[in-house]
Amino acid sequence: MATQELISAFIALDYQKVKELVKEMLNSGISASEILKSMQEGMVAIGKKYEEGEYFLSELMAAGEIMKAGLEELMPHLIKGTMPSVGTVVIGTVKGDIHDVGKNLVKVLLQSSGFNVYDLGVDVPPEEFVNKVKEANADILALSALLTTTMNQARLVIEELKKAKLRDKVKVIVGGNPITEEFGKEIGADAAVRDAMHGIRICTEWVKGGRKWSKK
Repeated sequence: MATQELISAFIALDYQKVKELVKEMLNSGISASEILKSMQEGMVAIGKKYEEGEYFLSELMAAGEIMKAGLEELMPHLIKGTMPSVGTVVIGTVKGDIHDVGKNLVKVLLQSSGFNVYDLGVDVPPEEFVNKVKEANADILALSALLTTTMNQARLVIEELKKAKLRDKVKVIVGGNPITEEFGKEIGADAAVRDAMHGIRICTEWVKGGRKWSKK
């Protein structure tokens, strides 16, 4: 069956095979949403392998690139269809920080999980995050900080959200190598993670109502 073959190719991280199968399936009349569902199943399986220690960060990043390529192929067809979004996320790397590898991986994982994602890029000032959260009516704001010298920018973003009276309307998750759970609590974030898959799991639980909101 084509869908199972696609899932297997995805889990095997066979970039070329996945691209070929996606094109073949589209040409054979299989809906883009069904193809995406198979790719999402593959990503879930890879996530489990990562959490169990069978796959590592390099494999997770490779899976992200494969998902990105598949989404590029599917996007025109998904736009024509009625693929619903599970939620809206605004994501970006905080002001003063130009690292984007982790952010880009999280973005692809969010998209593959059904989220509508607005990526503001790197070196993003607090007011830009706030403006986009308001404009997009975002459910979640994901802040990336890879440097100890820039992580405090996340605090400033949350302060600006409060000033704009938006803090209680959006969940804030902070991620990056120097980020700790204690830091997240200190600045008033709803979650703080170092691991991409952990972050995706939290965001998914939030939109499903399975994770309690912090009362900041």
